[in-house]
Amino acid sequence: MGKITFLPAGKSIKVRPGQSIISAARSARIVIPQRCGGHASCLMCRVVVESGEISQPSSLEKRKMPEADLKGGVRLACQAEATGKDCTIRIPESKWKSVVQAALERERIQNEEEW
Repeated sequence: MGKITFLPAGKSIKVRPGQSIISAARSARIVIPQRCGGHASCLMCRVVVESGEISQPSSLEKRKMPEADLKGGVRLACQAEATGKDCTIRIPESKWKSVVQAALERERIQNEEEW
């Protein structure tokens, strides 16, 4: 059994070989957005392999993802599987979340300036 560490949460979980990354994340109570139920059609579950080893890209993943992304370690969590070796997976922050955080920060700064 290997261990997957999910960033930015910093949570780790032991996984068995062949378990999908999205299933492992679910077990660790980490949300990876998806809409297609694991069929690689929505491409929402992109993650970045920061270190370690996971399965080779499936034929479906190769068809859906740009080759440059795959070479850069970007994978679909619904298709990528654990190999039994340790790895670190980064879940990119939602674009909406970063927009909301930036707006809240601007508002906080503005409120501080008014006082």
